[in-house]
Amino acid sequence: MSASSNSANLLGHTLTSSGESLAALSEKSPVLLVLLRHEGCTFCRNAMSDIARLRRQIEDVGTRIVLGHMGTAEDFAAFAGRYGLGDIAAVADPERTLYKGLGLQRGRMAQLIGLRVLCAWVRSTVQGHLPGRIKGDTLQLPGAFLLHHGQVVKSHTYRDAADRPDYVTLATALQAA
Repeated sequence: MSASSNSANLLGHTLTSSGESLAALSEKSPVLLVLLRHEGCTFCRNAMSDIARLRRQIEDVGTRIVLGHMGTAEDFAAFAGRYGLGDIAAVADPERTLYKGLGLQRGRMAQLIGLRVLCAWVRSTVQGHLPGRIKGDTLQLPGAFLLHHGQVVKSHTYRDAADRPDYVTLATALQAA
């Protein structure tokens, strides 16, 4: 089985909090799937703030946002609600099946606490994204994927834990093609 059919199979079997699979949602409209780091991570909190700020731009182009996390559905719903994202479909993946299946790696030391990451951590905490309780694998790197018709059509590979992708550009990649 090819990597493409493996990911299509994975997307077909991964249910969101709305009860629909990622594949089914991506048949209705493009899906921006953001697989987050653990909820206590400063950079996860940065990502949630970025997504909340950019939500209208992403949804206005017809792309649906789905958030993936490593915690429980209940804990994540409360966490997402603090950013005004409690109504967005989510995927609870405590075993990291989706993370692994989409090729996301656990970070190396430099990707987790290197100089660039430490500088970004200081900036992030000064902006109010304070660390919290760890809920998930602290070594897991995040990922962002544009799904369409049951396939990953574009992705952002994170250089390190502090990387901040351009979610709007990723969400509109089909329109640019």
